[in-house]
Amino acid sequence: MPSVSSATVFIHQSTLLIQARPTTTKVTYTYNTDKKSQRGTLAVKTFDPVSGTCFRFRTRKVNDLNRILRALGGMAGVMAGTTTGTEIVAAASGNAD
Repeated sequence: MPSVSSATVFIHQSTLLIQARPTTTKVTYTYNTDKKSQRGTLAVKTFDPVSGTCFRFRTRKVNDLNRILRALGGMAGVMAGTTTGTEIVAAASGNAD
């Protein structure tokens, strides 16, 4: 399972996967805290069992978390078949006009 190095790349690759296979792609969020340091880590995984494609991203930054939640949370419409998702991807990547 490849780990993606930046939130922008993860969002882009995940949205492409969701647009290609909206009915089978799963997005999971896992949050863990370290009891000693009291710091949390978010791991986000986008997985399609049909193609076997999986993207994984881990972060402790709130800005990355907000961008991922905004982009992938908005992709629920794509997964439900009600929108295309292009406007969501542009807004999340900061390219909205």
